[in-house]
Amino acid sequence: MTPRRSLLASALLGACAAPVPAPLLPVPAPGGIAVAAEAWHTDLCLPAGLLRAGPLAPFAGAAPAAQGFAFGFGLDSWMRADRPSLAEVLGAVSGGPAVVSVRATPGPLPPGAEDSVALRLPRGGAEAIAAFILGSIATPPVAAPPGGSWLLLPARRGYTLGFTCNTWVMEALAAAGLPVPVAGIRLRGEAMAALRDEARRQAAAQPVSSPGGVT
Repeated sequence: MTPRRSLLASALLGACAAPVPAPLLPVPAPGGIAVAAEAWHTDLCLPAGLLRAGPLAPFAGAAPAAQGFAFGFGLDSWMRADRPSLAEVLGAVSGGPAVVSVRATPGPLPPGAEDSVALRLPRGGAEAIAAFILGSIATPPVAAPPGGSWLLLPARRGYTLGFTCNTWVMEALAAAGLPVPVAGIRLRGEAMAALRDEARRQAAAQPVSSPGGVT
């Protein structure tokens, strides 16, 4: 392995290191969404009601009890491996075919979520995210398994070190009208830091009620 590839592989493995789980994780508010992080990966977490009321409804058809659905993106070989090996690490460095993942979740976030950021969407944002997800997959949507297993659908775009799962999430949010960066976002830490900045911006813009209820 060349020094450059060794460095990139080390960085990728470092991005997979899981931090100490947070005791309480933000979940989507009504009309909002969340981004959940687990190991190196981030997912868009949409409330089940948002799916069932729009064009993403086919994904929810087999999981009526699910409270949420998590959408992600990743290297096909990595996402299908039971235990990703050095071969999958090198594949992630060189890039290759990608998949869009879908999971029906028993709660608003995936059970293994270690971190999350909840965000409000601008008007039309939910519809824009649905269009982005449908535009990312190369096949028609099908029902996600009710038990939370991964549904993996071929993606229209390939995976590269310049366009990872975290880049995909940020691009989806930008498509929804949120002022988040896309270029240069590759790792989980970069994505979550940018999303916390957006969450703080949204909190600062939220009207504050006075004790008498006047804003």
